[in-house]
Amino acid sequence: MSKYNQIFDPKPADELSADSIKKPNILPDVQPLETTTDDIDEPSSVILPQQDLKVSLDLAQATIDRLATLSELEYELERTEAAKSLNNMSVRALDKLVKKAKSKIKSENSDNLIVDIEPHVEPVEDIALIVSLIYQILEDHIACTHAVKVATTLWILMTWFIPASHIAPIAWINAPEKRCGKSTLLTLMSRMSKRSLSTSNITGSALFRSIEQYKPTLFIDEIDTFINDNESIRGVLNAGHSRDNPYIIRCVGDDNEPVPFNVFGAKAISGIGRIPDTLIDRSISLTLRRKMRDETKKRVRDLPVDVTNKIQSQLARWSDDNMLAVKEADPVLPISINDRAQDNWQILFKIAMLLGDEWLEKAHRSCMDISGSDSDEPSSNEQLLSDIRTVFSLTQTNRLLSRDLLTELRRDPEMSWSTYNEGKTITLRQIAKKLSAFRISSKDLRAFDINGHEVRGKGYDINDFQDAFSRYLS
Repeated sequence: MSKYNQIFDPKPADELSADSIKKPNILPDVQPLETTTDDIDEPSSVILPQQDLKVSLDLAQATIDRLATLSELEYELERTEAAKSLNNMSVRALDKLVKKAKSKIKSENSDNLIVDIEPHVEPVEDIALIVSLIYQILEDHIACTHAVKVATTLWILMTWFIPASHIAPIAWINAPEKRCGKSTLLTLMSRMSKRSLSTSNITGSALFRSIEQYKPTLFIDEIDTFINDNESIRGVLNAGHSRDNPYIIRCVGDDNEPVPFNVFGAKAISGIGRIPDTLIDRSISLTLRRKMRDETKKRVRDLPVDVTNKIQSQLARWSDDNMLAVKEADPVLPISINDRAQDNWQILFKIAMLLGDEWLEKAHRSCMDISGSDSDEPSSNEQLLSDIRTVFSLTQTNRLLSRDLLTELRRDPEMSWSTYNEGKTITLRQIAKKLSAFRISSKDLRAFDINGHEVRGKGYDINDFQDAFSRYLS
């Protein structure tokens, strides 16, 4: 026997020890209890559901809500097992749901920008008295025409009837110069309108998110400082005018998923000068004027909050009680204003019908004073078209070289083209771009120049304008 066999040859084991290894002690049988009870009546939302059970929607939502309250580290430690427990949901899907739940919690915990006014306890018996008070407050603080005060009063009431309105006309507060009370009027309107949200500047994304989240009456001051160069904001304001197409779509989230945002609602804007034509078309113009030196107006800060809060409370109750009546009202609108202007004024006329014949007559006169004279005000493209027709007539020719057309447009002091570009003349490229909207373009032709010589060059033929003249200037 080798030495290796001697070293590793095991010795005989003790019989008792061997038996104990082969036959381990067996515990006595334990009799199961006849019934088992659980002192927890309902499953706790903090306990993850069993993997072999189908999770109910309520329990799944409770689990997601709990996960949304965890710290980043705590969530990372639980997310994989939590996803498995939720019917083997993918971790990616769980991350999205938890992120959404976190956003909801953050929104609920943040300071709310909107204040909801409780409706007046008693029904409003004399709404005419409240409306007269609103008109008087405007009279005490703002220098403007009677028509503007009437339109503003009705617009304030309109903010309480947005659910009954198909069109939400923009209140465009404007003035030729500063210190005419634009910000003052904006503040007054916000203190008597429903769910007011005021700002002096806003980005496009903040605009549509605020409208979607808060459903406010939005008041934007000094819009002239940023609106003309911001297509995003113009697009949101334009879309929010009608229920026909109230959605804009933006890509959001890590995956850039397209999400619709409803931007319909009441909006008031103020600024100096002209705003884009598309906004003017969707607005009721509230033009202010600077007060006279001997004219006295009160300060808004001296207007008691209790007064405007009571007005809001009474309007909240009156609108609740008369929402259906306003929605079903069918007023006769002035036929002398264009279709878009009729759309803008319709909700104001509906409200005026409920206020009585006196206010219906006021609404009609206000409408004609504000929109009757300028409802067909041409856009800059239409104005150019009209002025070109005038140039053809004055030069008594059917063909004009482009350079000669430009000379004639800037020659006439009644036309604005010599100062079109911030004091500089309009360019040939800009003329061509504007005319392209009417499918009119320059071409090679022979024409007489301003010195009476027949020359060849780029120019315009009057025959190419006839269709546009008939459609837009007749």
